[in-house]
Amino acid sequence: MTVLQIIQPDNPLLRRPAARVTDFGQGLQTLIDDMHDTMEEAKGFGLAGPQVACSLRIIMARSPEGEVSGESASEDAEKLYVVANPQIIKRSEEKVLGVEGCLSLPGLLGDVERHESIEIAGQDREGRPIRLPASGRLARVFQHEIDHLDGVLYIDIATSVWRPTEEDQAAIAGAAENQ
Repeated sequence: MTVLQIIQPDNPLLRRPAARVTDFGQGLQTLIDDMHDTMEEAKGFGLAGPQVACSLRIIMARSPEGEVSGESASEDAEKLYVVANPQIIKRSEEKVLGVEGCLSLPGLLGDVERHESIEIAGQDREGRPIRLPASGRLARVFQHEIDHLDGVLYIDIATSVWRPTEEDQAAIAGAAENQ
């Protein structure tokens, strides 16, 4: 298990557009495994390459099973999605306002408007083409992580940003458990 350092906004790499993934060899596989360990250790819902100082277009997101395919999720069942070179190819007209945080911006939360549902295209960890429709929390996480690949942080598009109180943190933890 290798836990990578999650960089903060003072590192200019977090603000640069990431490079396209072209090599799906062992180096990328190790990076993906290390990113997973890092995301799990930090208890995050998603992570992008630039957040661990790797300027590659690679993201991962975890979500209850069923948010992609529409199946009902069993309790505690989660699925990990790894997408290289992701692009949003469809967006719902409907947008929703939701609270977001970021592993690169600890101690802050913000209200961000995102598309309720999207479809992304990209490649899986072996380089095979994939398409993933997503809604709800998973759609929000995908949009947040894809923004990282373009050097955009949620605080750039948030309608408000604040330091959470203990009540805020408890409410968010409860909402996340119910999603």
